Amino acid sequence: MSPRRTFPNIRALRAAIQGRRIVSFWCKNREFRIEPYGLLQAKCTKAWVLAGWCLERQSWRFFRFAELRDVTASEDRFPLRDDFPMEVPDCRGGWRRRDA
Repeated sequence: MSPRRTFPNIRALRAAIQGRRIVSFWCKNREFRIEPYGLLQAKCTKAWVLAGWCLERQSWRFFRFAELRDVTASEDRFPLRDDFPMEVPDCRGGWRRRDA
């Protein structure tokens, strides 16, 4: 099934993050379900990135906010994880230590 290509509502996404609600969305023609942990802003590109635990891949993932489509928050809640990565993707495609 193809996504409808509607843009995400940042307020609804922030509410899902604060309420620890699982969200689903389309990104690059694939559907994802994640436990959202926050919106980060890249230092060099100033692009917004959604950080979260991907339920399909069972790993931490980072998604560019501008590429998200059809973001839907479920009623399902998730417990906080204590292993959020201390390194985040940098603008050169590598990884850098996350500022505390």
